Amino acid sequence: MKKWRVSIVSLLCALCLLPAGKAMASETEVDVAEQLESLMPQGDSFMFEDGDVVGFIGDSITQVNYTGISYQEFIYNYYITRHPDWDLEFRNLGTSSFTAADAVKLYSGQGGITDPTIEGINKAVIMFGMNEGLNNISADSYIQSIRQLVSLLNERGIENEHIILTAPTPYDQTRSSNYTEDGQMIEQTDDLISQYVPALKELAEELGTQYVDLHTPMLWVNGIVQSRIADDTLTVTDNVHPNAMGNVFAGFFFLYQQGAGNQVASVRIGAGEKAEAENAEITRIRRKDTEYLSFLYQPGSLPIAVSYELEQAGQYFPVIDQISWENLAIDELEPEKNYRLFLDGVLAGEFTGEELGEGINLTNLDGNPGKETAETIESLNQQWHTASSDYREVVRSAYEGKAEQKDVDAAYEQWETVTVRLRGQMYEAARTYSDKGYRVEVAAEDFPLWRGRGTWRFAVLAAVILAAAGGGLLIRKRKRRRTEER
Repeated sequence: MKKWRVSIVSLLCALCLLPAGKAMASETEVDVAEQLESLMPQGDSFMFEDGDVVGFIGDSITQVNYTGISYQEFIYNYYITRHPDWDLEFRNLGTSSFTAADAVKLYSGQGGITDPTIEGINKAVIMFGMNEGLNNISADSYIQSIRQLVSLLNERGIENEHIILTAPTPYDQTRSSNYTEDGQMIEQTDDLISQYVPALKELAEELGTQYVDLHTPMLWVNGIVQSRIADDTLTVTDNVHPNAMGNVFAGFFFLYQQGAGNQVASVRIGAGEKAEAENAEITRIRRKDTEYLSFLYQPGSLPIAVSYELEQAGQYFPVIDQISWENLAIDELEPEKNYRLFLDGVLAGEFTGEELGEGINLTNLDGNPGKETAETIESLNQQWHTASSDYREVVRSAYEGKAEQKDVDAAYEQWETVTVRLRGQMYEAARTYSDKGYRVEVAAEDFPLWRGRGTWRFAVLAAVILAAAGGGLLIRKRKRRRTEER
């Protein structure tokens, strides 16, 4: 078990569902913990690594041409912000309307065209099932096509341990609009997709591939959503494609099952000028009793960008804290006193001494410079996603005989140029941030400040400047007197 993994009780504390030492958790709270516990990797984590070129092979749920947020774009945001010193490449190989059998046909050369994006990948994520379900394809036929696709990847030198078979996101057949007035369910596509899930897991165990289940946990969250509003959903209106928040949840559950940790960096300022830091450097600590504290902070990673959709997902359970925790804890403050927190001179929040002693998550603060940089990376990442989706549309047209190989090749060259540039910009932004630090200041609510700095510091600085100026004036007067005496 990885160090960052936690027990049920501490997990609930992290989720802000069960404060330590207080009453037992409710039935709903325990259900959250049990669901997350069930998603933990049974063996070692299978995170992507520095230098990997990962191909996401799938249908329109992977291509995603209807929203700027896709599940793999969310995953990419995590990796770039968490590991700014890496060089990790993601490739979108999703093709709208495809089944696994179509992918086999395309990548075995039977489709009449070549898709160059598959060349050079060393790890692959496979997610099919939605179109199979919509076309009433049996579980046996579905599994046979997945098996053939794995064999094709093996022929390209990709070993099974580097392939992730992914159970697809669900078809939403439980929202109220999918029922007739007399309570009869209209579409029951997910009944068939639900048969694919255990069969896919068995195949992964047989072949020794990795396995991620997006279907089961997203059904669980969808149940929470619809317990509040009967016709609410994690999909768009077609009940098929995950909406922006649905893609956020899919990305989160994928990362969680990979074994992704939530720690960005962790800092605890102890007594006097003592400090403990993980994945961060702390220098120039200054304290003034329990009234004022400042230090220079250089984290090795960035918090994940908190988009509107990720923030909204937090209403169902605190997903942000589970994927991005940038911890700041400060000892020896007065528990009941209110303190202002300044990050790089900007007021980021107000907390009690007790809250700061327990530790707060800087990810959630708008004034966090790392969060601002992460938002820039997310914007570039969405451009990467759009460029990739546009290229996939050309591949689909050529596969259907509506375009030629020369069109695919031209689109590929354009895609490669754009995505190489965007990947470089994303990593440059992440590395630039992680290579420099910023000042953190904590001041009691009644402590005098000017522009986020203690006025006592400016008084000392002013005194030094005045003393220097006075000394210079005295020297000039003496020189003038000597000149006159001559």
